[in-house]
Amino acid sequence: MDKKPDIKIQNLTKLYALVLLKSKEAVTGYYILNRLKKDLGKTSSPTYVYDFLKTLKNEGYIKEIATKKSERSKGFTLTSSGAAFTDRIFSRFDNLIEVAIQSKLKICASCGVQLYDNFHVETINDKPLNFCCKHCAKAFKNAQM
Repeated sequence: MDKKPDIKIQNLTKLYALVLLKSKEAVTGYYILNRLKKDLGKTSSPTYVYDFLKTLKNEGYIKEIATKKSERSKGFTLTSSGAAFTDRIFSRFDNLIEVAIQSKLKICASCGVQLYDNFHVETINDKPLNFCCKHCAKAFKNAQM
């Protein structure tokens, strides 16, 4: 039995729509459009968002449910296969983010803790060394004597 390929998530609009679907009980296209603008300062075509929701529904990843706020509009919620799909997508993005962060990490020369931002740098023996704090820099200098 051939497994159909996953829907490609190649832009922020689709990824954020999945984030919203994963985080709420019922999500409407209107809600996605508003949150894109409010949270990310990004506008998207309503047709693009609704076409994406239609694709997700056709693939069985989401289903329509009545929303509590309006009898007229339907919301969408993830199905179990949709939850598995979003987990796969988020895992891929998680791996990309981890690789990006790992390449920027420094190591404290004294205690070995990983450093990402706001670390202390001192030049010792004409070599700049990274430390998590001034105390580690002092301990390192004392150990060198």
